Amino acid sequence: MVMRADLTTLRMFLAVHRLGNIAKAAEREHIAPSAISKRIQDLEAEVGAPLFYRHARGMTATPAGETLADHASRLFENVNQMSADLSAFTTGERGQVRIHAHQSAAVQHLPQELAAFRKAYPEIRVVLREETSPNVLQSMLDGIADIGIFADNTQVPDGLQLIAYKEDQLDVLLPVSHPLAARSEVRLSELSHDDFISLETGSSLQILVERSAAAEGIALSPRIEVVTFTAAVRMVEVGFGITIVPSGIATIYGGNPHVRSVRLVDGWARRKLLICVRDEARLTASARLMLKHLRQRAEG
Repeated sequence: MVMRADLTTLRMFLAVHRLGNIAKAAEREHIAPSAISKRIQDLEAEVGAPLFYRHARGMTATPAGETLADHASRLFENVNQMSADLSAFTTGERGQVRIHAHQSAAVQHLPQELAAFRKAYPEIRVVLREETSPNVLQSMLDGIADIGIFADNTQVPDGLQLIAYKEDQLDVLLPVSHPLAARSEVRLSELSHDDFISLETGSSLQILVERSAAAEGIALSPRIEVVTFTAAVRMVEVGFGITIVPSGIATIYGGNPHVRSVRLVDGWARRKLLICVRDEARLTASARLMLKHLRQRAEG
């Protein structure tokens, strides 16, 4: 047979089974005794056998009633466990967050911040994808990322909400033998005769450097294009040329004896990193937890 009893009816049945009295069960369930009595009768009709013995002292379960009570109790245990398991997703403590970030944020800031987030929410899976800033924004518009992080010198399309995140100071990396390697500060105009190691075409950093150089009438001499900061640093190390990187990247490679980091003091060399979402109110609970975490770390 296939039972069609709903959870409310089964809950009332269990109340009568445990209390042995319809009036007491009705009081506990805040319902009229006649309503419980009707539900029990309908349940017995569906089962095709009496579930209780009725007597002056109340009601006791028949063998069929005991069998149903056993199954119903286990059913509610499963329902409660289901609710507990799903509540973790409702509160965001379990789930997944997709972050698309440009290389600067992915290398400088997110490793520490995601480690702290994982410690607080170990059941949330974080998927981090590194992209150029324009591609980060496109991923957000396409809905394939929950949170995007990019540099503010990128044109932002309509339909995205922006949140201030970090500031990004740019430095120039020079071979240790370079004439300016002992300086603490330098301007881009002083580097116009050097071979330049550029980052991937389309990256926000490369766009910023090229536009700023053009605005100042500086002709850069690109020697080679690389995709990662690691490759750029390696090229500087072997004397292939110079490159511009965020100061956090320069700090990471600060122990390299063959490379020196010098701060760029041009006004454009301090940029802002931004977080973007499509609609904060429509983020999953897990993504909202991540956004809150990133905001707190930005403020800190």
